[in-house]
This record gives sequence, C-alpha cells and structure tokens, in this order.
Amino acid sequence: MERKYYSQQEIKLILHDLSEGQTVEDAAKQHNISKATIYRWKKRAEQTGVEEINRLKKVDEENRRLKHLLAEAALEIQALKEQLKQCGWITPEERD
Repeated sequence: MERKYYSQQEIKLILHDLSEGQTVEDAAKQHNISKATIYRWKKRAEQTGVEEINRLKKVDEENRRLKHLLAEAALEIQALKEQLKQCGWITPEERD
C-alpha cells in the first residue's frame, strides 16, 4: 500500500472531526488511515498546545519587562531634559 502524506491542515480537520464527536474508528475508515496514526496525531497536537502556551507565557513576560525598561528610559530622558533646561543648555522650544 502506498503511503499518503497528510498536510497539517488535513490533520487538523481530521482531529477537529474527532473533537466534534466522531469516533476514532469511523475517522480511520473514512480517511483510510490506522487508529494508531490518529492517536499519534492527537498526542502530538496536545504536546504542541502545551509548548505553545509555555512559549506565549515567556513572550508575555519578556514584553512586560521591555515595557518597563522603555518607561524607565522615557523618565530618564525627561529628567535629563529638565536638567539641561535648568542649566540653560536648551531652550523650551528645543525641548520637544
């Protein structure tokens, strides 16, 4: 029997059918694949979901940290401009 390669989109559609109540046996017969293949796809999809959640948490934390750094830098710039203004190095028009 010739091996058929399924795209990620096809795999997602098959797994979506399973989540809507179709049995593994029916999906295997309908798409002419083994039950073991479906279970392997389900396991991989679950692992990918957990990895994606962890990645998003890391990205959110990094985003929070960078926003904090940006706010601190903006405050420092503002304070330095005020000091330069008081020393007479810049005029109020040059400030912004």
